[in-house]
Amino acid sequence: MSTEHSPLTTVRLLIAESSEQSAYRFDALLRDAGISTRMQLVDLADAEGALNGADLMLCNAALPQLERLLPQLRITAPDVPIILVDHRSALMPASDGLRLGAADVVSGADADQLVLVFKRELDHVCRTRRVGELHLALAEAEQRCQLLLQTSDAAIAYVHEGMHIHANDCYLKLFGFSDADEVLGLPLMDLLTADTGETLKQRLKRLRLRDDEQQLEFLGQTRDGSPIQGRMTLMAAQYEGESCIQVTVRTTPAVSAMPAPASDDRDGCAIEKPIEEAIDDPFSNAHRINGDGSGVCAFLAAAARLTGEAQACPALLVAQIDGYSSLQAQHGLRAAEALSAEIHSAMQALLGERTLARLSAHQFAYAAAHDSKAGLKEQAEALRQLVAELPLEANARTVRITISIGAIELLAGLDETDAAADAGDLLELALNTAFAAALRVSEDGGNQIAVISRARASEQPESAAGKLLASINDAIDNNTFVLLFQPIISLRGDASEHYEVFLRMLGRDGEPIAADGFLGAAIEHGVATKVDRWVILNAIKTLIAHRAKGHNTRLTINISANSIADPDFAPWLTTALKAARLPSDAVIFQFQEHDAANMVRQTQALVQGLKSIHVQSSLSQFGVVDQPFELLKSIPVDFVKVSSHLVERMATEASSKAVLIEQIGELQSFGKLTIVPKVETALALSVLWQAGVNFVQGYYLQAPTTEMNYDFSTGD
Repeated sequence: MSTEHSPLTTVRLLIAESSEQSAYRFDALLRDAGISTRMQLVDLADAEGALNGADLMLCNAALPQLERLLPQLRITAPDVPIILVDHRSALMPASDGLRLGAADVVSGADADQLVLVFKRELDHVCRTRRVGELHLALAEAEQRCQLLLQTSDAAIAYVHEGMHIHANDCYLKLFGFSDADEVLGLPLMDLLTADTGETLKQRLKRLRLRDDEQQLEFLGQTRDGSPIQGRMTLMAAQYEGESCIQVTVRTTPAVSAMPAPASDDRDGCAIEKPIEEAIDDPFSNAHRINGDGSGVCAFLAAAARLTGEAQACPALLVAQIDGYSSLQAQHGLRAAEALSAEIHSAMQALLGERTLARLSAHQFAYAAAHDSKAGLKEQAEALRQLVAELPLEANARTVRITISIGAIELLAGLDETDAAADAGDLLELALNTAFAAALRVSEDGGNQIAVISRARASEQPESAAGKLLASINDAIDNNTFVLLFQPIISLRGDASEHYEVFLRMLGRDGEPIAADGFLGAAIEHGVATKVDRWVILNAIKTLIAHRAKGHNTRLTINISANSIADPDFAPWLTTALKAARLPSDAVIFQFQEHDAANMVRQTQALVQGLKSIHVQSSLSQFGVVDQPFELLKSIPVDFVKVSSHLVERMATEASSKAVLIEQIGELQSFGKLTIVPKVETALALSVLWQAGVNFVQGYYLQAPTTEMNYDFSTGD
C-alpha cells in the first residue's frame, strides 16, 4: 500500500470472521465507501503468518480464544491495526478491546462507524509508514552530508557559542591544524584579526535576528602565524542534533591584506607580488565553485601592476582549446579536464617563469614579455605547435588536440588618451579583444594564431559568437534577461498550477531574442551554467512572490548541458533551494534527451541528487536519440516531454500520430507522467486526451507571457 492513500490505492485487508458472508459484506461496504481492497479470509488461529503482509485487519469480537490470540498478534505486527467487530447486542466495552491490543471496537450493525474507524486507522498506517520512510531518508541524508562534508573541497566548520565543535579536513588544513581534536573548543575569534572579529560579532547578531545567510570578508592567520584572507559565510545549522552555525571559508590570495616585511618596503609601501604569485592557482576550486570569475580578476589585477613597469607587460595572450565541448561529449567530463590540465602543464613548462592563468575550463591567458610583434608571434607559434604535437590519451585512446591563440600588443598602441583612461578598463578591453581574436580563429577551423596591435583592435571584426557572448555576459550583469511562463495543463482533472519557464534576452535594439538564438553559443563556450543559475535564482524569486499571493504554483526550469556536466551545480542548487524554503515539489528541473544521452553518468548523478532532496526532474525532446527507452531505464526522471517535432508532424502524417500514441502508452507503462508540447489546435487536444496524455502545453492554450496569469479552473 502506498503511504499516500488515495481511492485508487489497494488496501491489503485481513478478515477473521466466523461467517464468510459477513466477511464479503464488510469488503463490499468498504468498496462502496471508495476504499479499494484485496481481501483475505483467515482463521484467527492461523492469522499470525498472514498479518505481516496486511495493512489492516477486521476481527469478529466473539471468536473463541480471542483473549489469548489477540495480544500475540499485536506483538507479531504492532503496526497493523486490528479492529474488533461485535455483532452482539451487548457490545464488548471498548476499553476491554484496547487492553487486548485492538485499535477499536465497533458495532457490526453500524456500517458508518465501521467505515469511519477503518478510514481513521488506514490514515494512521499511512502516516506511520511515511514517518518510517522519513527517518530512513533522514539517516541516509545525514550520512551523505557527513561524507560530503569530509570530502568537500570547501573549508567548513561548525561553531556553537563561538567555539568550534567540528571541522572538516579542508578547514583543518587551511588553518594549519593536523588533527580535529586541536580545533575542538577553540574560539573562532582566535583565528581572526581584531577588526574582523568585530565584524564577525555584527554578522552573528544579524544571523540571530534575521535567520538568513551572512557573509563577510575576513583577515586571519593560520596556526603558524601565516596570513590568510577571503570570504566567510555564516548560516544557521544543526550538528548531531544541536543548533549551531556553519562556517564556510573561501580564500583569496593575501596580496595587499598582509604587508611584506619592512625590509622589503619601498618608500614605506610593501612591494606587490609578481604576477606569477598574484594569479590564483589555475585549477583552484574557487574558480569552479564560486563561478565569480576570480581567475580573470586576479589576472587583470596582476597585469595592471606590471603595466606600471617599463615593458614588463607589453602584450596579453589568450589560448583556447578547440572544440572543447565535443571533447567533453566524446570522452567525459573527467577526461576532458585531465586533458586540459595536461595541456596547461605543458604550456606552463614552455613559458617558464611567466604564469599561465586559467580563465575557464579550456581557456588560458598570460602576460607576454616580448616587445615586438615578431617575438610575440614566435612564442605563440611555439605554444600552438607544442600542443598539436602532445602525445595525449583519454580512456586508453589517442587524442589529438589543437589550440587557437589570440594576442594583442598592449603597450604598443598607448597614447595620451589611453594614459588618462582607467588602466583596469583598458586591460579588460585588451583581454576581451584577445579572447575575441582566439574565438574567431577557433571558429574558422582552429589551430591558428591571431596577433593584432591594440591600435588596430577596434578595426578587427568581432565574431558573431564573440558579440553574442558579450551580450550574454552583459545580460547577466545588468539583468536584461526576461523570464516568460507558459502553463502546463492537466488533461486528467488535476487543477494545480504548473508553468514552464522560458528565457529571452533583450538585443541591442530592445527586441527579445529566443533562447535558441543564443544558448548554443553559451553552451559551446561554457558560460551556459551562469545563464542557468541566473534563470533558477530569478525564477525562484518570482515563484516565492507568486505563492505568497495564495497560489499553489510549481515551475519547470530548463537546465543546459553545461550544468549537467558541472560537478558543482548540484551542491549549488541544493543550497539555493534550501535558501528559498520552498516545498520540494514546487520546482521541477528539465534537461534535453540528447544532453542526457551524451552524459549519462553525469545526468544520473544529477537526477539522484535531486531525488535525495525530493525534487522532481523531467526529460524533454524525448524520442530523438536511438533507443530512447533504454536511456529512460537508466535515468529515473518523473516527467517526460515528448519531441516537439513529432507533435508538429502529427497533423499531416498519420504515421507520426500512431507513433506518438504508442509512445505515450509505453511511457505510462514505465510510470512516467507525460507532457506534450506544441498543442496548436482543438483537434490535437482531442487526440491527446484520448491517448491518455497527462499534461499539454502550447499556443492553443496560452503563449508564454511575463505573468503567471492562466486560469487553471476553466477546465479547458
